[in-house]
Amino acid sequence: MEEYKIKVELLSETIFGSGHAIPGSVDLEVVYDEYGFPFMKAKTFKGNLRKEVEDIVTVFKENYGKKKYEKYLDTLFGHADEGVDAWKTLHFSDCTLDNQVRQFLIHHSKENNIQPIEILHSLTETRSFTRIHKDTGSAEKGSLRQVRVIRRGLQYEVDVTCARALEPIELSLLAMGVASLRHIGTMRTRGKGEVKCSLWKKENNVFQDQTRSYINSLMEEVKQSE
Repeated sequence: MEEYKIKVELLSETIFGSGHAIPGSVDLEVVYDEYGFPFMKAKTFKGNLRKEVEDIVTVFKENYGKKKYEKYLDTLFGHADEGVDAWKTLHFSDCTLDNQVRQFLIHHSKENNIQPIEILHSLTETRSFTRIHKDTGSAEKGSLRQVRVIRRGLQYEVDVTCARALEPIELSLLAMGVASLRHIGTMRTRGKGEVKCSLWKKENNVFQDQTRSYINSLMEEVKQSE
């Protein structure tokens, strides 16, 4: 079993939007678990990452004439009709708060009877937004919205596993996609969800940052095959 970890640093306030409003509280709530920790669902994170890798493959194809990388999209992320071959692709966990911090907070919340809503409030803020009228430049009447945002500076992570050994090119494409993932969540066009991501591989029971080495390997491969 190949084990990797994607580390995600929140460089700005971020919204893992649930699409739900809480009457009397916020008009857009974040997704959070039974302990009150905000998180991004695995399927959503995987979709964002796949889009980055797709863009990279397109650049290689259009700018360098390299079509061979297209097949790796399916070997890494799968496709609708993969059936029994699903075990060959990457499997993602939810994007959650750094596990050490998470376990520390869970332990102390149980000892001190801290409620999930208290943990949620400690990790988030509430922001007000209005929609601006395109002609007058003033706030539209009735457009005020309260949105919960996750505090900047928090460290998140995604566990990634694969039942087979990945090819060097697959790892390199994955690393480049991870490094290119710079915005996630809701309201990305309004300054939310800026992140810095890195790919870590487990070797000798220790995770090590392999992002740059994999990216350098891919660029060397592209140059040599020109």
